[in-house]
Amino acid sequence: MSSQRRLERITTASSLVGLALGFLILGGLILFKKGDEVVPIVGGVVGIVLGAIFLMSAFSFWRYETLKS
Repeated sequence: MSSQRRLERITTASSLVGLALGFLILGGLILFKKGDEVVPIVGGVVGIVLGAIFLMSAFSFWRYETLKS
């Protein structure tokens, strides 16, 4: 495998993991902030769900790339 292809794989996987962690942290911070309104709770849950989706995408990408090579 060429070094450019390996660098592309690492960059893509790290970007997906970074997005996942960012959304998970953001969603958690929104949820843990005390408030009685419904809108922040929905926003926090959506952030956590998006973080989980990006994390699953990163794992799927890494597994697909590992099986392909």
